[in-house]
Amino acid sequence: MRWVLPYIDQPPEFWARVADVVAPDTASVYFPMPASPIGSGRPPLRAEHLQAFLGVDGVEKSVLLNPVVHEGPAARAFAMVKPYVRELVEEFGVAEAVVGSLGLARLLREAFPELRRAASTLLDVRTPAQVVYLEGVFDSLTPGGGVMRDLPALRELREAWPRALRLMVNEGCLPGCVYRTQHFFEMNSADPMPASLCAGLLEREPWLVLTGAWVLPQHLDLFEGLYDELKLDGRVTLAEPEHYLRVLSAYAHRTPLDLAEIGGGPATAPGVPPISREFYAHTLTCAKTCASCDVCREYLANEGRP
Repeated sequence: MRWVLPYIDQPPEFWARVADVVAPDTASVYFPMPASPIGSGRPPLRAEHLQAFLGVDGVEKSVLLNPVVHEGPAARAFAMVKPYVRELVEEFGVAEAVVGSLGLARLLREAFPELRRAASTLLDVRTPAQVVYLEGVFDSLTPGGGVMRDLPALRELREAWPRALRLMVNEGCLPGCVYRTQHFFEMNSADPMPASLCAGLLEREPWLVLTGAWVLPQHLDLFEGLYDELKLDGRVTLAEPEHYLRVLSAYAHRTPLDLAEIGGGPATAPGVPPISREFYAHTLTCAKTCASCDVCREYLANEGRP
């Protein structure tokens, strides 16, 4: 199995430790393109060790090309990134691009057929009907967060998608979050610390944290048969190396963690009770009638007690 992991700015020795944690599985590390003219969909981060990382053996490399929107047609964005992609592929053996634009992915396939194309979660693919739109352009797919807590829907997507299905487990937006597109746009705006637009909502309705698109390590078995690859997020929240390795090891070995320990963002905020297996399993098959249902509200109010 492949573990798809975030780049943090660490020397080559760190990546050898990462490879050891997941062995005998494969580690693929996704990183923001250096000096990218279209951004990566995230704020700029330190890259002091990036050049050395590109020369590291033992982990695959995957470049991020996934802002939600481009300033112009996909062909214009492709023309800007093409020389950078060529250098990464030909000089450093970068094997994959994570792409949030179908048009850009199609152009990458034509110019760099050897480069695998991973459909970003930002495409928000959640239904079998959407698989048709992808027209076989991508080699792997990370579903939209809205399907992660809906096992019947995830099974339907698994059946419809003929290639590798990649689940992001330690992070994810609130399902159907109305702030989502603007949030990613602002994160791609070069602001080093963009605001979390859902923070006020979570303060007013803290039970919504319990509906987020996250999976704790001890509950991964509930998703058996529904994935080929597992992805961790957290270029900021897992920036401390030992925390990164602890979280990765917990997922690799199914070691229990609390929600506040997995390196997620606002939608995995601390201050919630321990997540019981019974409660989590219930939310994977419930009717998703949150406006009229009190299960999550009561679970939070009762601090996880029956």
